[in-house]
Amino acid sequence: MKRLVFLAIGLFFLSSADAATDNIARSIFTSRVENREPTDKVGQLSNDNKKIYFFTEVIGMSGRTVTHRWQHRGHVKAQVSFKVGSNRWRIWSSKSLQPQWLGEWIVSVMDDEGNTLKEESMAYIPSRSVAATITTGATPDTAVQPPSASH
Repeated sequence: MKRLVFLAIGLFFLSSADAATDNIARSIFTSRVENREPTDKVGQLSNDNKKIYFFTEVIGMSGRTVTHRWQHRGHVKAQVSFKVGSNRWRIWSSKSLQPQWLGEWIVSVMDDEGNTLKEESMAYIPSRSVAATITTGATPDTAVQPPSASH
């Protein structure tokens, strides 16, 4: 009897997780969006690039709200919410990046109840010129100077 209860509980959680991801047909980091489609898939971006986009195709959520939550090193850097207008809806947000914000970036796609529907990550890495400067004896603080303009 106990096995049956645990099996039923396990199947409930498994079906709930599958249902959440069923609403996301695609979600990727991309360097550009043209004609409402991503132009490429980015898994790693060098820090001589100052902007990245996150594209999501949402299905079956007409009338609901979907949010892109951008995180870096465990801190939320931005949240962008979208009202879904039909059963198939393509959305994208972008983030301006500072060269010193190296490391893993995570975007969580969340529904209007705060549930995570999908999560993707991307590595923001030093460009070759910065890496070469760092290996020749310059400290990271002097090798990568933040731009004077705010993002």
